[in-house]
Amino acid sequence: MKRPTTMRAGFFDGVGEMAVREAEVPSPPPGEVLLRVEACGVCGTDHHIYAGQLTEGVAPPVVLGHEIAARVEAVGAGVAGLRKGQFCAVDPVIGCGQCPMCHAARPNLCPSPTLVGYKRNGGFEQFLLVPAAKVVAMDERVGPAGGVLCETLACVLNGYDRLGFTAGATALVLGAGTVGLLWNAMLRSSPCRKLVQTEPAAFRRDRAARLGADAVIDPGGEDLPARLRAELGGGADFIIDATGDPAAVEQALPLLAPGGTFLIFGVCPEGSSVRIDPFELYSKEARIIASKMPPRTLGRAARLIESGRIPCQEIVTGTFALDEVARRVAGFNDHRDSHVKVAIDPWA
Repeated sequence: MKRPTTMRAGFFDGVGEMAVREAEVPSPPPGEVLLRVEACGVCGTDHHIYAGQLTEGVAPPVVLGHEIAARVEAVGAGVAGLRKGQFCAVDPVIGCGQCPMCHAARPNLCPSPTLVGYKRNGGFEQFLLVPAAKVVAMDERVGPAGGVLCETLACVLNGYDRLGFTAGATALVLGAGTVGLLWNAMLRSSPCRKLVQTEPAAFRRDRAARLGADAVIDPGGEDLPARLRAELGGGADFIIDATGDPAAVEQALPLLAPGGTFLIFGVCPEGSSVRIDPFELYSKEARIIASKMPPRTLGRAARLIESGRIPCQEIVTGTFALDEVARRVAGFNDHRDSHVKVAIDPWA
Protein backbone atom coordinates (compact mmCIF):
# COMPACT_ATOMS: atom_id res chain seq x y z
CA MET A 1 0.00 0.00 0.00
CA LYS A 2 1.32 3.42 -0.95
CA ARG A 3 2.48 5.59 1.93
CA PRO A 4 0.35 8.73 2.45
CA THR A 5 1.88 12.13 1.80
CA THR A 6 0.26 13.82 4.81
CA MET A 7 -0.29 12.78 8.40
CA ARG A 8 -1.79 13.99 11.68
CA ALA A 9 0.54 15.32 14.37
CA GLY A 10 0.10 16.85 17.82
CA PHE A 11 2.19 20.02 17.95
CA PHE A 12 3.34 21.87 21.05
CA ASP A 13 3.17 25.54 19.99
CA GLY A 14 4.12 27.22 23.26
CA VAL A 15 3.30 27.15 26.96
CA GLY A 16 -0.22 25.77 27.41
CA GLU A 17 -0.76 25.38 23.67
CA MET A 18 -1.08 22.08 21.79
CA ALA A 19 -2.96 21.37 18.57
CA VAL A 20 -3.43 18.43 16.23
CA ARG A 21 -2.97 19.36 12.60
CA GLU A 22 -1.87 18.02 9.25
CA ALA A 23 1.82 17.74 8.41
CA GLU A 24 3.83 16.40 5.53
CA VAL A 25 5.17 12.85 5.75
CA PRO A 26 8.95 13.16 5.28
CA SER A 27 11.19 10.85 3.30
CA PRO A 28 14.21 9.48 5.18
CA PRO A 29 17.54 11.06 4.21
CA PRO A 30 20.76 9.01 4.30
CA GLY A 31 21.35 7.44 7.69
CA GLU A 32 17.81 8.00 8.91
CA VAL A 33 14.65 5.91 9.27
CA LEU A 34 10.98 6.74 8.82
CA LEU A 35 8.88 5.05 11.51
CA ARG A 36 5.16 4.39 11.67
CA VAL A 37 4.30 5.19 15.27
CA GLU A 38 2.13 2.58 17.00
CA ALA A 39 2.01 4.23 20.43
CA CYS A 40 3.80 6.93 22.41
CA GLY A 41 3.71 7.25 26.19
CA VAL A 42 2.75 10.49 27.92
CA CYS A 43 5.61 11.38 30.27
CA GLY A 44 5.82 13.82 33.14
CA THR A 45 8.46 15.64 31.11
CA ASP A 46 5.88 16.31 28.38
CA HIS A 47 3.70 17.91 31.04
CA HIS A 48 6.62 20.00 32.36
CA ILE A 49 7.29 21.27 28.82
CA TYR A 50 3.61 22.03 28.23
CA ALA A 51 3.34 23.89 31.53
CA GLY A 52 6.50 25.93 30.93
CA GLN A 53 8.39 24.23 33.77
CA LEU A 54 11.02 22.84 31.39
CA THR A 55 12.31 25.03 28.58
CA GLU A 56 15.95 24.05 28.04
CA GLY A 57 16.44 22.29 24.70
CA VAL A 58 12.80 22.72 23.67
CA ALA A 59 12.06 24.40 20.34
CA PRO A 60 8.36 24.90 19.54
CA PRO A 61 6.53 24.36 17.32
CA VAL A 62 7.52 20.73 17.87
CA VAL A 63 5.79 17.39 18.26
CA LEU A 64 6.28 16.13 21.82
CA GLY A 65 6.60 12.48 22.89
CA HIS A 66 9.76 10.43 23.43
CA GLU A 67 8.46 7.04 24.71
CA ILE A 68 7.97 5.54 21.28
CA ALA A 69 6.81 2.17 20.01
CA ALA A 70 6.90 1.99 16.22
CA ARG A 71 7.53 -0.01 13.06
CA VAL A 72 10.04 0.74 10.34
CA GLU A 73 8.27 2.28 7.37
CA ALA A 74 11.26 3.19 5.17
CA VAL A 75 15.04 3.52 5.47
CA GLY A 76 17.39 6.07 3.99
CA ALA A 77 20.53 5.34 2.01
CA GLY A 78 23.30 3.62 3.93
CA VAL A 79 21.02 2.16 6.64
CA ALA A 80 21.69 -1.51 7.36
CA GLY A 81 20.12 -3.94 9.79
CA LEU A 82 16.62 -2.47 9.73
CA ARG A 83 13.80 -3.50 7.41
CA LYS A 84 10.26 -2.37 6.66
CA GLY A 85 7.74 -3.67 9.18
CA GLN A 86 10.27 -4.29 11.95
CA PHE A 87 9.01 -3.44 15.44
CA CYS A 88 11.26 -1.07 17.39
CA ALA A 89 11.81 1.48 20.13
CA VAL A 90 13.66 4.80 19.95
CA ASP A 91 16.48 6.31 21.99
CA PRO A 92 15.54 10.03 22.03
CA VAL A 93 18.97 11.30 23.14
CA ILE A 94 20.98 12.58 20.16
CA GLY A 95 24.27 14.02 21.38
CA CYS A 96 26.33 16.51 19.42
CA GLY A 97 29.01 13.86 18.88
CA GLN A 98 31.83 16.34 19.44
CA CYS A 99 31.93 17.19 23.15
CA PRO A 100 33.89 15.36 25.86
CA MET A 101 30.71 13.71 27.19
CA CYS A 102 29.81 12.30 23.77
CA HIS A 103 33.38 11.07 23.33
CA ALA A 104 33.09 9.39 26.74
CA ALA A 105 29.94 7.52 25.56
CA ARG A 106 27.73 9.64 27.83
CA PRO A 107 25.52 11.50 25.33
CA ASN A 108 22.91 11.97 28.07
CA LEU A 109 25.30 14.58 29.54
CA CYS A 110 25.96 16.36 26.24
CA PRO A 111 25.63 20.12 26.79
CA SER A 112 23.90 20.66 23.43
CA PRO A 113 21.84 17.58 22.54
CA THR A 114 19.00 17.37 20.05
CA LEU A 115 16.30 15.44 21.88
CA VAL A 116 13.47 13.68 20.08
CA GLY A 117 10.25 15.19 21.39
CA TYR A 118 11.97 18.37 22.58
CA LYS A 119 13.74 20.02 19.65
CA ARG A 120 13.14 17.33 17.05
CA ASN A 121 9.63 16.02 16.35
CA GLY A 122 8.59 13.19 18.66
CA GLY A 123 6.07 10.40 18.78
CA PHE A 124 2.70 12.17 19.03
CA GLU A 125 2.37 11.87 15.26
CA GLN A 126 1.68 9.11 12.78
CA PHE A 127 5.12 9.01 11.12
CA LEU A 128 8.43 9.90 12.74
CA LEU A 129 11.90 10.50 11.33
CA VAL A 130 14.90 9.49 13.49
CA PRO A 131 18.58 8.58 12.98
CA ALA A 132 18.98 4.85 12.34
CA ALA A 133 21.56 4.65 15.14
CA LYS A 134 18.80 5.57 17.60
CA VAL A 135 16.47 2.74 16.61
CA VAL A 136 16.54 -0.57 18.52
CA ALA A 137 14.65 -3.51 17.04
CA MET A 138 12.45 -5.48 19.43
CA ASP A 139 10.50 -8.72 19.32
CA GLU A 140 7.04 -7.58 18.28
CA ARG A 141 5.47 -9.93 20.81
CA VAL A 142 6.21 -7.34 23.54
CA GLY A 143 3.48 -5.23 21.92
CA PRO A 144 3.05 -1.47 22.05
CA ALA A 145 3.24 -1.46 25.88
CA GLY A 146 6.71 -3.00 25.76
CA GLY A 147 7.89 -0.51 23.16
CA VAL A 148 6.45 2.45 25.07
CA LEU A 149 8.23 1.46 28.30
CA CYS A 150 11.60 0.73 26.70
CA GLU A 151 12.96 4.28 26.92
CA THR A 152 11.91 4.74 30.54
CA LEU A 153 13.37 1.37 31.49
CA ALA A 154 16.61 2.42 29.79
CA CYS A 155 16.66 5.43 32.15
CA VAL A 156 16.06 3.12 35.12
CA LEU A 157 18.92 0.87 34.01
CA ASN A 158 21.25 3.87 34.01
CA GLY A 159 20.15 4.70 37.55
CA TYR A 160 20.50 1.08 38.64
CA ASP A 161 24.04 0.93 37.25
CA ARG A 162 24.95 4.07 39.18
CA LEU A 163 23.28 2.88 42.36
CA GLY A 164 25.71 0.01 42.93
CA PHE A 165 23.02 -2.10 44.61
CA THR A 166 24.40 -4.75 46.97
CA ALA A 167 23.08 -8.19 47.84
CA GLY A 168 20.94 -8.34 50.96
CA ALA A 169 20.31 -4.59 51.05
CA THR A 170 16.97 -2.88 51.74
CA ALA A 171 15.38 -0.33 49.43
CA LEU A 172 12.80 2.45 49.68
CA VAL A 173 11.24 3.66 46.42
CA LEU A 174 9.38 6.96 46.59
CA GLY A 175 6.39 6.85 44.24
CA ALA A 176 4.59 4.10 42.36
CA GLY A 177 3.92 5.70 39.02
CA THR A 178 5.51 4.35 35.83
CA VAL A 179 9.06 4.98 37.03
CA GLY A 180 8.39 3.69 40.54
CA LEU A 181 6.86 0.46 39.24
CA LEU A 182 9.78 -0.08 36.86
CA TRP A 183 12.12 0.33 39.85
CA ASN A 184 9.89 -2.16 41.67
CA ALA A 185 10.44 -4.66 38.85
CA MET A 186 14.21 -4.06 38.80
CA LEU A 187 14.66 -4.41 42.55
CA ARG A 188 12.48 -7.48 43.00
CA SER A 189 14.67 -9.15 40.36
CA SER A 190 17.76 -8.14 42.37
CA PRO A 191 19.13 -9.55 45.64
CA CYS A 192 16.97 -7.08 47.58
CA ARG A 193 16.19 -8.22 51.13
CA LYS A 194 13.15 -5.99 51.48
CA LEU A 195 11.47 -3.44 49.20
CA VAL A 196 9.30 -0.68 50.67
CA GLN A 197 7.45 1.76 48.43
CA THR A 198 5.53 4.99 49.08
CA GLU A 199 2.56 6.23 47.06
CA PRO A 200 -0.37 8.54 47.91
CA ALA A 201 -2.79 7.11 45.31
CA ALA A 202 -4.61 3.94 46.41
CA PHE A 203 -4.81 2.58 42.84
CA ARG A 204 -1.05 2.72 42.49
CA ARG A 205 -0.38 1.45 46.01
CA ASP A 206 -2.38 -1.66 45.18
CA ARG A 207 -0.43 -2.14 41.97
CA ALA A 208 2.94 -1.74 43.71
CA ALA A 209 1.97 -4.39 46.26
CA ARG A 210 0.75 -6.74 43.55
CA LEU A 211 3.97 -6.31 41.57
CA GLY A 212 6.22 -7.23 44.48
CA ALA A 213 6.75 -4.49 47.08
CA ASP A 214 6.94 -6.00 50.57
CA ALA A 215 5.22 -2.95 52.05
CA VAL A 216 3.52 0.07 50.48
CA ILE A 217 3.03 3.22 52.56
CA ASP A 218 0.75 6.22 52.07
CA PRO A 219 3.20 9.06 52.87
CA GLY A 220 0.37 11.49 53.56
CA GLY A 221 -1.72 9.21 55.72
CA GLU A 222 0.91 7.40 57.78
CA ASP A 223 3.96 8.23 59.90
CA LEU A 224 6.60 7.38 57.30
CA PRO A 225 9.64 7.28 59.65
CA ALA A 226 7.81 5.11 62.20
CA ARG A 227 6.45 2.76 59.57
CA LEU A 228 9.87 2.44 57.93
CA ARG A 229 11.47 1.60 61.28
CA ALA A 230 8.81 -1.06 61.78
CA GLU A 231 9.39 -2.54 58.33
CA LEU A 232 13.18 -2.33 58.15
CA GLY A 233 14.29 -2.00 61.75
CA GLY A 234 15.93 1.29 60.86
CA GLY A 235 16.68 3.28 57.71
CA ALA A 236 16.87 2.06 54.14
CA ASP A 237 20.21 1.14 52.57
CA PHE A 238 19.08 2.60 49.23
CA ILE A 239 16.42 5.24 48.60
CA ILE A 240 15.28 6.04 45.06
CA ASP A 241 13.15 9.10 44.43
CA ALA A 242 10.73 8.41 41.58
CA THR A 243 8.43 11.34 42.32
CA GLY A 244 10.29 14.45 41.19
CA ASP A 245 8.81 16.13 44.27
CA PRO A 246 11.30 18.17 46.33
CA ALA A 247 9.13 17.74 49.44
CA ALA A 248 9.30 13.95 49.09
CA VAL A 249 13.08 14.11 48.69
CA GLU A 250 13.43 16.28 51.79
CA GLN A 251 11.17 14.02 53.84
CA ALA A 252 13.07 10.88 52.86
CA LEU A 253 16.70 12.01 53.17
CA PRO A 254 16.82 11.41 56.95
CA LEU A 255 15.51 7.87 56.38
CA LEU A 256 18.83 6.67 54.94
CA ALA A 257 20.61 3.98 56.92
CA PRO A 258 24.29 4.53 57.82
CA GLY A 259 26.37 4.05 54.67
CA GLY A 260 23.24 4.48 52.56
CA THR A 261 22.78 5.89 49.06
CA PHE A 262 20.05 8.29 47.94
CA LEU A 263 19.36 8.43 44.18
CA ILE A 264 17.76 11.57 42.74
CA PHE A 265 15.92 10.01 39.80
CA GLY A 266 12.62 11.88 39.49
CA VAL A 267 12.81 15.19 37.63
CA CYS A 268 12.23 17.98 40.13
CA PRO A 269 11.24 21.42 38.77
CA GLU A 270 14.12 23.63 37.70
CA GLY A 271 15.21 25.93 40.51
CA SER A 272 13.64 23.87 43.30
CA SER A 273 15.57 23.19 46.49
CA VAL A 274 15.56 20.94 49.56
CA ARG A 275 17.00 21.42 53.05
CA ILE A 276 19.67 18.96 54.13
CA ASP A 277 21.59 18.43 57.34
CA PRO A 278 25.26 18.14 56.26
CA PHE A 279 26.26 16.76 59.66
CA GLU A 280 23.72 13.97 59.39
CA LEU A 281 25.04 13.02 55.94
CA TYR A 282 28.58 13.16 57.32
CA SER A 283 27.75 11.04 60.36
CA LYS A 284 26.13 8.39 58.17
CA GLU A 285 28.81 8.62 55.45
CA ALA A 286 25.85 8.81 53.09
CA ARG A 287 25.94 9.25 49.31
CA ILE A 288 23.58 11.40 47.24
CA ILE A 289 23.79 10.66 43.51
CA ALA A 290 21.65 11.30 40.43
CA SER A 291 21.01 9.84 37.01
CA LYS A 292 19.69 11.39 33.83
CA MET A 293 18.27 9.91 30.62
CA PRO A 294 19.54 6.76 28.91
CA PRO A 295 23.28 6.69 28.01
CA ARG A 296 23.09 3.97 25.33
CA THR A 297 21.13 1.57 27.55
CA LEU A 298 18.10 1.18 25.26
CA GLY A 299 19.30 -2.13 23.81
CA ARG A 300 19.65 -3.65 27.29
CA ALA A 301 16.20 -2.38 28.19
CA ALA A 302 14.73 -3.98 25.07
CA ARG A 303 16.28 -7.36 25.92
CA LEU A 304 15.01 -7.13 29.51
CA ILE A 305 11.47 -6.40 28.32
CA GLU A 306 11.68 -9.30 25.88
CA SER A 307 12.62 -11.59 28.77
CA GLY A 308 9.16 -11.10 30.28
CA ARG A 309 10.51 -9.84 33.62
CA ILE A 310 8.91 -6.41 33.24
CA PRO A 311 5.10 -6.40 33.76
CA CYS A 312 4.42 -3.99 30.90
CA GLN A 313 0.68 -4.62 30.69
CA GLU A 314 0.33 -3.80 34.40
CA ILE A 315 2.05 -0.45 33.92
CA VAL A 316 0.61 0.84 30.62
CA THR A 317 -3.01 1.02 31.71
CA GLY A 318 -4.68 3.22 29.08
CA THR A 319 -4.32 4.12 25.41
CA PHE A 320 -6.04 7.12 23.86
CA ALA A 321 -6.51 8.72 20.44
CA LEU A 322 -4.34 11.56 19.15
CA ASP A 323 -7.22 14.00 19.61
CA GLU A 324 -6.81 13.39 23.36
CA VAL A 325 -3.13 14.33 23.44
CA ALA A 326 -3.47 17.90 24.73
CA ARG A 327 -5.86 16.83 27.49
CA ARG A 328 -3.66 13.91 28.54
CA VAL A 329 -0.47 16.01 28.57
CA ALA A 330 -2.08 18.94 30.39
CA GLY A 331 -3.81 16.62 32.87
CA PHE A 332 -0.86 14.31 33.46
CA ASN A 333 -1.41 14.41 37.22
CA ASP A 334 -5.20 13.98 37.07
CA HIS A 335 -5.42 10.21 36.53
CA ARG A 336 -3.42 8.84 39.47
CA ASP A 337 -6.41 6.95 40.85
CA SER A 338 -7.27 5.24 37.55
CA HIS A 339 -4.08 4.86 35.50
CA VAL A 340 -0.32 4.48 35.72
CA LYS A 341 1.13 5.06 32.24
CA VAL A 342 -1.15 6.34 29.49
CA ALA A 343 -0.18 6.24 25.84
CA ILE A 344 -1.34 7.89 22.63
CA ASP A 345 -2.18 5.82 19.54
CA PRO A 346 -1.91 8.31 16.65
CA TRP A 347 -3.97 6.02 14.40
CA ALA A 348 -6.91 5.50 16.76
